[in-house]
Amino acid sequence: MPSLTVPLSLPALVASGFLVSLATVAIPGPITLVASRLALARHMSAAIWFLVGVTALDVALFTALAGGAAPFLRRIGALPVVEIVGGIALVWGGLSSLRDAKPRREIGPKVDIEGRSGAGSFLLGLVVAGGNPHYWIWWVTAGLAFVEAARAHGAPGLAWMLAALVGGVVCWYVPLLWAMHHGSSLLTPRAEHLVTRGMGIALLLLGIGLVALGSWRFGVAHF
Repeated sequence: MPSLTVPLSLPALVASGFLVSLATVAIPGPITLVASRLALARHMSAAIWFLVGVTALDVALFTALAGGAAPFLRRIGALPVVEIVGGIALVWGGLSSLRDAKPRREIGPKVDIEGRSGAGSFLLGLVVAGGNPHYWIWWVTAGLAFVEAARAHGAPGLAWMLAALVGGVVCWYVPLLWAMHHGSSLLTPRAEHLVTRGMGIALLLLGIGLVALGSWRFGVAHF
């Protein structure tokens, strides 16, 4: 069982879940980088669908943990192939970011470029979240502790806890993406170019590291 201690009263438990969820997503990581890159590039619909994909996986894992699937989820999260697939998704995102990071010209009205494929962005959210080892670690430790504590309050407790955990994510990403989406128009073309390239490089390095880690663990396990 996780060592995290949670309050017993439902209001305090829900508040704790919300604050822990908020604090967790506020720490920069692959999910934040990809979502920010999409928003900064003015692909707001793509950023939203990406986060819907991440949230859908959150809900699925919460439901699975509530049903007693913690040991099974631990095994899935430890699979090297999960890290390799997630790393490839980050490498692809980083390369795409670097390829598209060209200084724009301030000629004529700005056009808000929306992502064309909501399904593709949704799938990317699933892959990036599922390929992040820290994501699995959180859910089978702190996340599981909150699920178990909420279970003592029955179905209403589980429902409130799910709302609190998802609410923490939403309360962080909605203002962050809104600010980045609207703030990008305040950047000079060169500044936007540098920020976009920086995010692309960060995604590329994270992806390469994740692929290397997964490949090494796969080789140790099978060769």
